[in-house]
Amino acid sequence: MKIDLTGKSWANKTSPEMTLEELGDAMDTYRSTGCQLDANVALGYEVEVLRRHGLPEDYGD
Repeated sequence: MKIDLTGKSWANKTSPEMTLEELGDAMDTYRSTGCQLDANVALGYEVEVLRRHGLPEDYGD
């Protein structure tokens, strides 16, 4: 399934370049369509959110 990323400000950014809102929208976009993120991409989004909140990458493990 191809996801329409038209109008998504984060579509051509890496996770460190995204705002927290863009990271959340990226994760929500993929979840809402039922698409599975590549494991490395999903981990990158989650790690970036944790990093910005001052939490270790393995938080919650």
